[in-house]
Amino acid sequence: MKHDDRDQRRGNTARGTARLVDSIPDKNRRSFLKIAMANGIAAPVALATLGSTQAAAQTGDSAGTTPGAAAAKRTGLIVRDFSDPYLELLRLLREGAEIEHAVMLQYLYCAFSVKSSYQRLVGFGNPTADNILGVAVQEMQHMGAVNRFLIALGGSPHLARQDFPYEPDIYPFPFMLEPLSRKSVAKYAYLEGPAAIFAAGTQRSPEDELFSSQVLADIRDLERPNHVGSLYRNILELFDEAAARPGFPLSPAQVEEWKAGLLGVMEEGEHDHFNFFRDLHQGRHPAFANSGVDNVWDLPADHEAYPAHQLELNPTAFIGHPNQIESDDAQAIAWLGNLHYWVSLCLLDYSYRHDSKDAWDLSVAQMMTGLWPLAGELPKYGTGMPFDPLSMGYAPGAGKEESRQFTLALAREAQEFSRTIERLLPARYDQNSADGVFELLGA
Repeated sequence: MKHDDRDQRRGNTARGTARLVDSIPDKNRRSFLKIAMANGIAAPVALATLGSTQAAAQTGDSAGTTPGAAAAKRTGLIVRDFSDPYLELLRLLREGAEIEHAVMLQYLYCAFSVKSSYQRLVGFGNPTADNILGVAVQEMQHMGAVNRFLIALGGSPHLARQDFPYEPDIYPFPFMLEPLSRKSVAKYAYLEGPAAIFAAGTQRSPEDELFSSQVLADIRDLERPNHVGSLYRNILELFDEAAARPGFPLSPAQVEEWKAGLLGVMEEGEHDHFNFFRDLHQGRHPAFANSGVDNVWDLPADHEAYPAHQLELNPTAFIGHPNQIESDDAQAIAWLGNLHYWVSLCLLDYSYRHDSKDAWDLSVAQMMTGLWPLAGELPKYGTGMPFDPLSMGYAPGAGKEESRQFTLALAREAQEFSRTIERLLPARYDQNSADGVFELLGA
């Protein structure tokens, strides 16, 4: 069935109807929906009350705006799909887990594209906000916080990353594995930054105004980019409404504890991560001090002092798929990297469901000793780690025992495959990285 036909048949569903909000001019739909959703009215109901979108579109003119201007006008409003605040809270938290996962992978891809002369910019995997790997690890921690909250609310962990269709009211931008560049850094600065830094009509210092205009110019080709902080603000605003309903699974004290934790996640992004990417975008990171130029981003991409290798965009290790990695050796390394990535996610799922710190630690070890050395090897072939999604999911068994067996089988697959391509493996790769998995889960 064609996508157009399917979308037409879904036109009266909550998700399909919610997307109709895009055809109502901002000045009308935003104010109306804010009032409606403040009273717990889901977007489909609100739009039905508002009337036809065609009629509404005649009351304003949204044409003629450039992508950069559209970005500057974003208000952070997220369309509400469910009147029940508990359902809406679960929905937004699952979306948040996907976003944190997707952002982590995009940061990792950037990190492994950086040339060895800028190793200080890459970092070594400590969770700090002054290097790319450190920020990526903190995003992994954010993903963990959101998933643990899902468990506390009676939901299940969610370890999928962003996929199609792209939801512009929630996702910051379409998923893209790309090397480090001023444009990719601009995207990440916008993603992490407070909306006021970029919003039209906001009073800013001359320095902030220059930075804002530069970022908006760099992301002008993106369709309606958004801020992660907007999602967390919506979640925090929804908390009290959901907690007031009978049967809510958390006590008032637990509600306050979770609100404080998610507020910390939001503030870490809007302060620490934003400032890191701002310094990076402006060429002020200490790693650039010895580059020999005032701003490394003024160099052509093929210059030896340019910070990053020019890697393939959105590669995949799946044979026969679009963007398949062409080199057989690189494809084999990437496939082994996928296996470690999938084992790591299975262990994360296990740690969330069964409150196992050992599983969490092993997941990180899979990243550090298996995945990361392989990802660092791939730029030699002109490509990067694809982080391909696993179609079966990361807890595919009918129960705990079946999923345990699946994770063990996946770890054995990685170990056995590594032995067949031993000649390609970097020295830092640990061929015994699966031993801890066998010990924890029982071989």
